[in-house]
Amino acid sequence: MPTMTTSESTNSVSQVPENCRAPNNPILRLAFKILCIIAVSRESLDHWKDTKNKDWKEHVTIMVNRFQNTNVTAGLVLATTTLFLSSPPPVPHLMAYNSPISYIIAMISFDAALLSVISGSAVLVIYETSTAHKDMETLKHMPRYQVIALLLWLAYPSICLSVATCFLFVAIFIACFGSDNVIVNIITILACVAFLSNGALTLYVFAVVGRKPANGEKTTPTQVIDGHHASIGAACLPR
Repeated sequence: MPTMTTSESTNSVSQVPENCRAPNNPILRLAFKILCIIAVSRESLDHWKDTKNKDWKEHVTIMVNRFQNTNVTAGLVLATTTLFLSSPPPVPHLMAYNSPISYIIAMISFDAALLSVISGSAVLVIYETSTAHKDMETLKHMPRYQVIALLLWLAYPSICLSVATCFLFVAIFIACFGSDNVIVNIITILACVAFLSNGALTLYVFAVVGRKPANGEKTTPTQVIDGHHASIGAACLPR
């Protein structure tokens, strides 16, 4: 595969509008990268340099599918929290989710899920309309604060959905952990460990996937096997 030279990489970066580039400050750069990931599913806004090519159209399709999936998931969370808020627990001593603290947290989850559905629907309608009938080349000329506002608006449904899901889990955890049944307590602890483990694995996988080796060279499976055989042969030589 042809590799991108330093001059080509520099030209690609220079084509990105100044207002769409990441800040120079390391902390702000990291915050901008996270915001881009949540808002547009990319680590930067480099794809904004040309909104008329095939890559941009594919990106629009991906974003529309993502907003639709977010709305469906938020609807499921909303229905679940509505069930908890509107019905008494069938077996209170096993799962007392009508306790004050659990009920309040479930209400927060309900509000966040409702905001996710409302904002997600608005984003989906306006995003599809804008990308279909407006000139997206104007994105290059937006000032920095408008770019940040646009990214926050695009990220709002996902942020609300994350808050709703986490608070719903906490509400269920509190309701089950306060149970008098030992088995329910053990299942609750295992579920909490699984939830935290999944979060840690998600961060780890995101950090390692696509990262280049330290020496800048890729290690092929053949090189690994040859190195392994060489080490075994060296260990078997008489000393």
